[in-house]
Amino acid sequence: MSELEGILGPSVVGFVDKHVRSLLTWDILVFFHRNQEAVLDIEGLARRLGRRPAEIEPELRSLCGDGILSDSGGLIRYTPEPELEETVGDFVAACQERRRRLALIALVLHKINPRTDRL
Repeated sequence: MSELEGILGPSVVGFVDKHVRSLLTWDILVFFHRNQEAVLDIEGLARRLGRRPAEIEPELRSLCGDGILSDSGGLIRYTPEPELEETVGDFVAACQERRRRLALIALVLHKINPRTDRL
């Protein structure tokens, strides 16, 4: 894990550990960080991401609970506190650099499906 921290930085690794439940969460975070003025209902967001509403609903609930998104009357918007927004920005920036993106993929996949070492 320390190698990934060296590539990504401890704040991005901590952010992924705390907030990125899946590759779908990753897509939602990138979408809202790049489209910060977007206000969408779940169906509209699902269409934009090429997903079904039922797929994204648990991820949205989690991100709303984390204070990254908010849901007001069924309309979802990007509302992180400034410090958290900066960390989301660092995460999105890491997605743009090949080496860091590969490290992020490894980190998220390990989080989704941790292997136990058995001999």
